[in-house]
Order: sequence, then C-alpha cells, then structure tokens
Amino acid sequence: LLPEALRAAPHLTLSLGRGAVALCEGNASAPPLAPPSLGDVRASVAASLARESRRYAAYGALSSVKEGLQAATFWNYVYSPAEYGPFLPVSRSWNFVKQAANNDWAYVIFDWDNIFATYMTSLDPAAKDVAYSNFIQVVRSRTSRGFVPNYSAGGSKSVDRTEPPIGAKVLLELHRKYSDTWLVRLLFDDLKRWSDWFLASRAFGPARLISLGSDRIDGFKDAAANAMQGARYESGLDNSPMYDGAFFNATVAVDGAFAVGQMELYDVGMASMFVQEAESLSELARLLGRADDVAALSARAAAQRALIKAHLWDAESGIFVNRFWNGTFYRRISPTSFYALMAGAATDEQAAAMVEQWLHSPERFCIAKDGDMQGNHDDCYWGLPSIQRSDPAFPPLGYWRGYVWGPMAMLTYWSLQQYDHVPAVRAGRKALCSQMTALMLSQWRAHRHICENYSPHKTADDHHGDCSGTKFYHWGALTGMITLVEEGYYHSAPA
Repeated sequence: LLPEALRAAPHLTLSLGRGAVALCEGNASAPPLAPPSLGDVRASVAASLARESRRYAAYGALSSVKEGLQAATFWNYVYSPAEYGPFLPVSRSWNFVKQAANNDWAYVIFDWDNIFATYMTSLDPAAKDVAYSNFIQVVRSRTSRGFVPNYSAGGSKSVDRTEPPIGAKVLLELHRKYSDTWLVRLLFDDLKRWSDWFLASRAFGPARLISLGSDRIDGFKDAAANAMQGARYESGLDNSPMYDGAFFNATVAVDGAFAVGQMELYDVGMASMFVQEAESLSELARLLGRADDVAALSARAAAQRALIKAHLWDAESGIFVNRFWNGTFYRRISPTSFYALMAGAATDEQAAAMVEQWLHSPERFCIAKDGDMQGNHDDCYWGLPSIQRSDPAFPPLGYWRGYVWGPMAMLTYWSLQQYDHVPAVRAGRKALCSQMTALMLSQWRAHRHICENYSPHKTADDHHGDCSGTKFYHWGALTGMITLVEEGYYHSAPA
C-alpha cells in the first residue's frame, strides 16, 4: 500500500509484474492523435538507442570509454534555483545543502571535481552548453576574497579554503576546442582573482612557495576551518599520507577577526598547479588583448617555477618532494611529485629519470613500460596509486592512501604532456593512458560503474571486485578521458 501522504495526493499507480507499461510525453498544442501503442514506444526507444550507439561507435575502440564517461556526467545533470543554471554535481549521494527541504534540493559543487566534469562533458560538441553552464556555476561560486571554494551548495560555501586550481587550464582547453571568446571574457577576471588570492594568502613561508592552508573568519562555522584538516581538504587529498602529522600554523597572519592558517610545508602539487594556472591565464589574456596581464601573469608563473626548481628538487630521492619551511624534505611521495613537470620545473634529464625510476618502478607507481601491467605486483597491478607502493600507508589502503584516482591520472597526464619532446616521458605517458583506461573499463564492463576511486589490486579483492569509493562519480572517467585526449578525440571529436 502507498503511504497515506501519497494516497491523498494526485498520483498514478501502475502494477508491476503484469507486462510492459509505456509512458509517452505528448504535446498539448498539437492536433489530437491516437495514443501510441506499446509497440510504437518500443520502436521509438529502439531507434533512439541505435542512434546513440552510433555516436559511441564513432569513437572506435574507445566507444566504451565514451559511453561510460557520458553516463557518469549526465547521470548527475541537475538544476537548482540556487544556481545560475544547470550543473553537474559530483554524485547523487553527496549533499552539503543546509536544511534542504527535501532530497530534490540536495547537492554540492566541489571546485576541481566539477571543473573536471566540465572538461569531460565538453568532449562532445552536443554537450557544449551543458559543460559551459556547469563551469559558470563553479567559477561564479567564488568567495568575496576571490577564490573558488572547496565546496558550495545552496548558499553555503567554504570561505576558509579553496581546492586545486585548474579553472584557467580548462578554460584554455575549451577555447582551443570551440573558440568561444565570450566565455573567456565572462570568466577571466574571476579566475585571475583566484590566482591573485593564492599569492596574497598562500605564500607566507620564507621561500614564498605555495603552501596549503585554512583560515579563520569569525562567524564561519566549519569543523575543519583554521586547522590541519582544513588545509588537508584544501589539497583535495583529504587524508593523504603526505600530510600526516601536525605542522599547521593557525596564525601565519592576523587581522582582527581574520587569520590566515597554513601548513608549514611547501607543496609541490599546489605550487605546480598555480604555475599552470598563471601560464594559462597569460595565454587567455593574450586572446583578450590585455598585454599588461600577459606580461604580469607570465612573470608570476616564471617566479614560482624558479622557486620549485630551487627548493623542491630532492637529489637524494631523484624527484620533486614537499619540503618543510625549515628546509627538511618530507619524503611521502605521491603522484603530485610529477606535477612539477606541468610547471616546466624539471630539466629533460630530471623528467626522464622521474619516469624511469618512479613511474615505471613496480615498487613505486607501477606503470609498466608497455602499459600492460607486466611485472607489477597484484596489489599495485593497475598503477598510479595515490601514495607510492613502498610507503607504509599503502598496504592497508584507505581513500587517498593508495587507491587510484581519476584526477591524479589527469593531472599526471597533463604533466607528462609538457615533456613530449623527451622520448622516455612520451612513452611513459602512453603507458599511463593504457593502464588507467584498462582500469576504468574493468569496472565499467563488469558492473557499469564509474568509480570515485579504484582499488589498485588486480581483482579489487579488497572491495569484492567493485569500486573502492562511490560507484557512480564522474571524475572516475578521467582515467579514460586521458586516452581520448591522447588519441586526438578531444580537439577533433566525431560529429
């Protein structure tokens, strides 16, 4: 029986188990037509399926990647009057809206999660407007201080912290694909303010390199604000072993009711993404004819790049490493060490050595030279775990403590792209694509799942063969997106 509240409201009841039922939307303004038969509806659905299947088939051997990517992004396509337009929240199961009237109003926008959703959705020209609308909602959620917040939902947002900055990079990719300068004009100043904020609020260490932080704003209530955990959340890597310990300074700078808090640790990943953003903004400024911004942003990128080169290369480890403000390296190595390549901070020799000794090592990041998993241990079979295999945090696993993540795959791919002229790096990039996409398809074909994160184990035996995180979370498809980009489908998508 239906609950009393539903029985009292207008409703349609259909019996289950008594044969097929078809629902067909009509057009009240059209001349009356005979209602379609069940056969008519079946034929219409079959024709639509065939038409959509042809669209996937245009991607050749990567048709299943396109299918999974599109399913993951559009499953979460919603509208809320709290935003300017439709958008793509991370999944149906995440909600940060305070006191939502009901589940129809429940959602959350996360900074880098949603920007990556724009990038993936923009692959297909038919979905360009959806990608743009989602992008606008994310960037326009920025705080009065100028940064895009860690989260935003129904008017609530994290005014103490941001998340990884990738907006200008994605905007540049969108313009390269579609040449819509109006979107650059609309969002450029918002994205530049975000970059400005990083320099003003996240570079208080003696070397002026970017560090992670979380601030105190009187009246703002968040359990993690102005604390070590808030700074971990700013990294986007909520419990990474890279941030194990207590090295947070809650009062790096104080101004009345406001205080800047930062980890006393220079961060390779965040500093490198800052450089990529400044370089992308410089190119976007050139499109807009803003010569002063072109020069200033290029200089900004060059200055931070030089600091990464000077302070974060660890000759003993043979890779870029996070470093405490006191000069000591903190040797908990994750894929973010490769991000120094996106900043152009490595010499060609350093880049090649990082790929050979770290990316390809079965004891570290487990990307086999031919991208075929050969020689990998079963517990690091798919490669690119979120902490190197030889770290003590890896064997038990746990969220950002060893699982494989789509955004790390994408950012590592972008990093390796910058050294395409180095044969070892180019080969490593292709091997990365092969293994990451095989991982995505192993879950998509077995369960029709796109995972928030993936088990590095060969059979995902730690999660009964299934996802190790949310089972339909759009950025999991970035593990396949990198191969679509590599094979040229992003800038020349099939019609």
